[in-house]
Amino acid sequence: MSLLHISYVSRIGSDMHLAELMGEMERFRTRNLALGVTGCIAFEGHRVMQILEGPDAAVMALFDKIKADPRHEDLEELEHKTVERMSFRYWGMVRRPLADVVFLTQLT
Repeated sequence: MSLLHISYVSRIGSDMHLAELMGEMERFRTRNLALGVTGCIAFEGHRVMQILEGPDAAVMALFDKIKADPRHEDLEELEHKTVERMSFRYWGMVRRPLADVVFLTQLT
């Protein structure tokens, strides 16, 4: 099975409150796990950094949804690569401080 790793940064629009997004995290996590997608997400102010990993088609479909989501502004893809194994296989979608996610991207 081909596995895909995508990381990106974006900005949550000023009309969106981070608390609202955080309230949806469990729903996102459950949906992603059902798709076989794991990763890591970090918030700092209105900035978001996320790593998505999983089956090619599932990760691409999810990333396409994220890119089309009007809550994400100034989205920039940082990495798009095939990987042999998922770094966050047992994590689901963990929330970490931004510095941790930047560090983790250097390890993958």
